[in-house]
Amino acid sequence: MAAGEILACSKFYISIDGLDDLIIKSISGISATIELAGSDASYGVTKGGKSAVQSTVTGVSNSNLTITFVGTAEDKRVYDWYYSSHSTEYVGGGSESKGERKTGTISLYNQGGEEAATWVLTGVFPVSYKGSSLSAEDAALYEETLDFAYENLSRTA
Repeated sequence: MAAGEILACSKFYISIDGLDDLIIKSISGISATIELAGSDASYGVTKGGKSAVQSTVTGVSNSNLTITFVGTAEDKRVYDWYYSSHSTEYVGGGSESKGERKTGTISLYNQGGEEAATWVLTGVFPVSYKGSSLSAEDAALYEETLDFAYENLSRTA
């Protein structure tokens, strides 16, 4: 990798346990936020009318990860994972996957095709599924978009 090389957002991939060969169109939602109590508001005053302000870390929240896959005729593994992860009126009270969560790795590549930035997500599971709109006039590729929740995000490279 060249020193100070700028990375492009178009050279990326996500690998999720057992789903290593999908065609990925886009990924969004790589985000974690430190939650605060107190923040910038005064929690009281001291002698002389001076405001007392303090921010205290109370936890971390993650946004959902949204991934759009290009659909193929033979491959419905992503939908099957979504379906087996959630109970429905057809499945009953439990889920087929019994709450299984996976690990995912997002890789961003440099111009030489080497991994230059890596994020690891643990506790990944699908929370919503959406297929493309269908129209006789549309020439677009069929896509499946899923939102995933995850428990932890870390950048390892």
